[in-house]
Amino acid sequence: MKNLKISAILFAFMMMFMAPGLFAHDHENTPGEAEFRVLGNCGMCKDRIERAAYTVRGVRYAEWNEEEQKITVRYRPNRTSQEEIERTIAKAGHDTENFLTDDETHANLHHCCIYPRDPEMLKNNRRHDEE
Repeated sequence: MKNLKISAILFAFMMMFMAPGLFAHDHENTPGEAEFRVLGNCGMCKDRIERAAYTVRGVRYAEWNEEEQKITVRYRPNRTSQEEIERTIAKAGHDTENFLTDDETHANLHHCCIYPRDPEMLKNNRRHDEE
């Protein structure tokens, strides 16, 4: 009886160390993180950019830095991608590293939100509605 108790305690102790490996999530559930350039000017832009990012299914965190003109996002890679997040932000009116908003959406932003467009980004990026 004493050996049975010792065996049960030893088994429970071993399971405490082995269990995390048995229940580990696969790579697809590992949170993705990205930081990329998004153009904007002010607090209204910050709200619009972050709100657009959060509308993408799978985005868990979004923080735009006005001074650096960059957003940091954390997301579930099995639900979305950096490309989809950038596309959504561009649809909301803000140029990103890889996608541009259309001219009409940019022109219709609040007057304080109309940011100067980067000529390099205009040359090298795709419109958000292009495949």
